[in-house]
This record gives sequence, C-alpha cells and structure tokens, in this order.
Amino acid sequence: MVPGANDPTDSGRGDELEALLRDELAPELELVKRIGRGSMASVYLAREPELGRLIAVKALSPDLADDERARARFEREGRSVAALSHPNIVPIHRVGRLSNGLPYLVMQFVKGQTIADRLQAEGELPIAEARRVLTEVAAALAAAHQKGIVHRDVRGGNILYEEETGRAMLTDFGIAAVMASGDTGESARLTRTGELVGKPKYMSPELLMGGRITERSDVYSLGLLGYELLAGRSPYDSNSQREMIAAHIRQSPRKLSELRDGVDRDLQQLLERCLAKDPDHRPSAADAARRLSESAATPAHGTQISKGLASDLLERHLPQIVVITAAGAWAILEIVNQLVERTILPLIAYQLALVAVVTAIPAVLVGSWFHGKKGHQKLSRIEYWVFAALALVWLAVSTAILIAWLK
Repeated sequence: MVPGANDPTDSGRGDELEALLRDELAPELELVKRIGRGSMASVYLAREPELGRLIAVKALSPDLADDERARARFEREGRSVAALSHPNIVPIHRVGRLSNGLPYLVMQFVKGQTIADRLQAEGELPIAEARRVLTEVAAALAAAHQKGIVHRDVRGGNILYEEETGRAMLTDFGIAAVMASGDTGESARLTRTGELVGKPKYMSPELLMGGRITERSDVYSLGLLGYELLAGRSPYDSNSQREMIAAHIRQSPRKLSELRDGVDRDLQQLLERCLAKDPDHRPSAADAARRLSESAATPAHGTQISKGLASDLLERHLPQIVVITAAGAWAILEIVNQLVERTILPLIAYQLALVAVVTAIPAVLVGSWFHGKKGHQKLSRIEYWVFAALALVWLAVSTAILIAWLK
C-alpha cells in the first residue's frame, strides 16, 4: 500500500521507467506492477524470488530527472530513513541509482490502507484506537527526532495501517529535513528556511510563515492528526486554503469536546498543547508518546476506560438497537406462540422461531458494533467468522429439531 497513491494513465516516460526498473533490478527483484504515483515518485510492487516476499520499490519521477535538488532530496530520504529502526516506521532496505541516473529505494511492502483511506471509509476512530495510533505515530516521530530527522509531512495519507498487525507505520520522508547539529552543507541548502513544501492543511504556523524547521513542527501536525482521528475534521473552520493558513497562524483550535463526546481531559489537553502557536510551548514527540501511553494504561480518575466504552456504545446506537431487537424478538415469539396455542401452527414452529431469534440477536449486535457509526464500512474478518459460526449453529440446531419432529 502507498500513501496518497493514485493511478493515472501511464505516460510514455512512466512506461520507460517501469521497463528500466524491470531490466536493471532483475534477477534479484521481479517487478510486478505499479501501485502508486505521486508528484515526486512512483512506487512499484516487486517480489524477491530468493526470499519469496513482496517488497516496494520507489523511484524518482522521470519528470525530475534533471532536477539535481530533487534527486539529492530523494536519496537523502533513503539514507536518513535507512538509519532508523523502529516498528512504526516503514524500513528502507537499500538505495540505488538506475543507469539513467534516477535514484530508487527498496523498502518494506505494507499490506493495508492509509489512515486517511480508513477515515474516509469508516469515519472517526473509536477513542481507544485513535489513542493507540497517536501513541505509535508519536513514538515513530520521537525515534526520527532522536536521529535529527524532521518528517515535515505528518498526516493520515502518510501513515499506513498494517492489515495483519493493526500497526500504524509512518512513511514517506520525501520532504524530511535533516537537523544535524551545525549542518551548513548540502542538507541545509536542501531544506533552507522559507521553502514551503508539504500540504498547508497539515503544516505548522512557523513553517507557513517561513520560520525555522524544528522537531516541534511535527508535533503540531500530530495534534492535527489527533483531531482527524477523534473528530473526523480539522480543529479550524475554513472554506479556502488562504483561510486555513490564516487559521493555523492566528486562530485558536476548537475544543475537542465540542466535536467529540467521551474524550478524556488529559488527551484533549495534550492535543491542545501540541497545537500551541509557539513551538516552545509544545511537548516533544517523546513526551507526547509517554503521556499517551501512561494515560492509556492508567485511566484518568479511574473512569477513562468506562467512558471510552460508553462513548463507543452510544456512537454505535447499541442501547437503542438492543431495545428494538429485544422488542422485535419478543413480538415474533409471542405471535408464533399464539398461533401454536390455537393449533394454527405446530409446536415445531415455535422451536424453530426460538432458534432463529437466539442466533439472530447476537448477529444484529455484532453488525451494529462494526457498522453502527456513520460512513461506509467494509466487513471485517472477525465479522465473517462470527456470522459464519452463528449460521452454522442455527442450521445445525434447526436441522436437529426437524429430524426429531419427522421421526
């Protein structure tokens, strides 16, 4: 999966790049297909025959072949991220150059979707899940900051949600700034003050005003991410990019409690600190990760877990669904019972209705838990298993009742 990927019609130069990659990376890698294309690079799915695993190959766009700064920035991404080893950062295995001079990266292939795609499909996340994602992203940023690397583009489109493990994995360090102490060489020139790179919607006030790049800029973006995960929206109201930029620079963020019920006060206060206009007033990524972990492990006032669960139940309308389902089940059984007592239906009809109701109620509750919120949601693997198990129970018991009746 590739963050922010789209798949427009292949251009001639794109076809040439794919053919070149296919020829020059063989036999170590077998190119499968292109899986994403952005303004700076294309990403391909490839296979390592010897290890039998899928990997991703990211190559600089041929349109930037003559841009030495773009090539240097792309290779710097590879070198900087390759120095990082963290479970919530997509690892880069190696960096290379093709015969035409275009650089490429070989990295882990993460099967899953981006956080942005998940939010679009499902809406805001459950509070506990949102906290976990924020904790993992903050931990990944802390690891990068410790190595002097500022991501500069922290947003849902650059965070992968690994399908098998559920981990949030930070990727796309393509515009990262290397903050080496006393760096006045190429790294400094590539990330000079005043260069506006990234999406303004997710940028800190100091970056929008051409200020100095610091690790606290990533922390500001972490605060914005928190609002998207928990409220499904930005903390600022704006109708244009100009208004959005002005809001980042001058407006105070809306209270999270106005946008989402059930979020504990500690988490709200932490996100507000992350969105402070003055970078010095924001916590470090390491401090944010520590506070998120501690508050998750130790509920504030002993009620955080219960409030989070209660909030999730209310958001999914579970209380109303339980009442309606119970009333409907009672009505069906009562009608069948009356028909049996009047000998209109045989006794087996009531027994079959009872089995159907007993297996249908948990199916309704499971479906409501996963799909009670607004937005389109796909069936998860656990739902398939639960529904299949309930269907088998219904079929087995109903069959046994029928066999006994026929005898």
